[in-house]
Amino acid sequence: MTRPILAPTILLILALSQPGCERKLSDRDPPLRPLIYTELPPTADPVEAPPVPALLNISPEDLGYTLFHALVDHDRQAYETMFVSPEALTELVHMKPTAAETESRRILTASEVLWTLFSPDLASEEPLGSLSTRLKLSDFRIGKGRTLAGKIAQPDQDEVIQHWGNELRIELVDTEKVFVIRIPKIVRTRLGWRIAQAVEMDPTLRTFLETGMHLKSELMMSEHYPYPLEVGNYWKYRVEQPYHQPTLNVEDPTQGKAEPEITVTDMITDIIKREGFWIVSLKRTTTTPEKTLMDGAEIQTYGWLVTPKMIFPCTRDCRESADNISYLLGYIARQTPLFVYPLEVGEKWNTGGRRATYNRYEVKTQLESPVVTPSGAFSGVYDIFGSIESGRENRFFAPGIGTVMRTVRSGIGQTREILIKYRIM
Repeated sequence: MTRPILAPTILLILALSQPGCERKLSDRDPPLRPLIYTELPPTADPVEAPPVPALLNISPEDLGYTLFHALVDHDRQAYETMFVSPEALTELVHMKPTAAETESRRILTASEVLWTLFSPDLASEEPLGSLSTRLKLSDFRIGKGRTLAGKIAQPDQDEVIQHWGNELRIELVDTEKVFVIRIPKIVRTRLGWRIAQAVEMDPTLRTFLETGMHLKSELMMSEHYPYPLEVGNYWKYRVEQPYHQPTLNVEDPTQGKAEPEITVTDMITDIIKREGFWIVSLKRTTTTPEKTLMDGAEIQTYGWLVTPKMIFPCTRDCRESADNISYLLGYIARQTPLFVYPLEVGEKWNTGGRRATYNRYEVKTQLESPVVTPSGAFSGVYDIFGSIESGRENRFFAPGIGTVMRTVRSGIGQTREILIKYRIM
């Protein structure tokens, strides 16, 4: 059932905070247990709750409104207030005070990931005017009313004490994309309606927040971003392969045979800029003595999908979907990013930029000595180790410059790409 959103009637005060983890959202979760506990006999008098100044009648609609604004405005006190208190659990279901305290903390702790993802590392990373300029409340869909025993309440017969299967729906501004925060159970207490089970978010919202797509796009500009992204920037590498096919020195046959030099040049040719992400197109030109720029060097095009926190490879379909945010969020969730920022030694990641049992990339170290190449000596270089189709690679990344060297070890030996020339505009 969808109801109009009402402004909250009063700001509530309650402190309860613990770090925690997230339970995976499933569309096939079993029915939630009713508010029935047996730790105290039903006839026993509940432990008296601390006195409250007045009965604060917060409706289910008010709860949804307040929860949304607590998240986008980073109001920690309001966020914690939305969760059921130990006193309410004791009063409603005759729970022992110690068990009620544990259960209340468990619910808030399991919901901590939602709060954490909405909170930026720095206030300066957010769009001007807070997240409310990027996200807006669509509606709060309330599940069917139920009795204390968990049965669906009959109109004009039963007292509604809880609602199961509630959804807070959030719309991404200027798109048709709607994110869902699922609130499995809310209950009516003396202080109004409260969340009585850990909140859950849909996978696309998690991807959106984890990649930093809710942050300001200015973070991706060259003066702020670790990888300088401007049309016309290029990086030229000399490729050293395990072995080369020698070619005859036609100008001076007496000098015998010389190994050919192979170079690879990556140039940014186009950038499609959208709120929260950019799609960068690059051209890769490979030259050898047999194939030069004049007689048909090999040219390939590829792309990156860049967010304030990650860089993903971007296929042709990806590059053609700049205005299909739903497709891109699904695409990102299946890809492993090339970089995850800020780079930190020991950071590991896999699909979607998340840690897993087996990670594809790891920031091994930040080198103490400069990496010396024909294009210069670079300090503060990170060694990023990874697994790719052709073998194992190490990418040596200098913030503000890019990849200054790359090695790949495979069954035929080691290939190395060394930066010999670059242009940063």
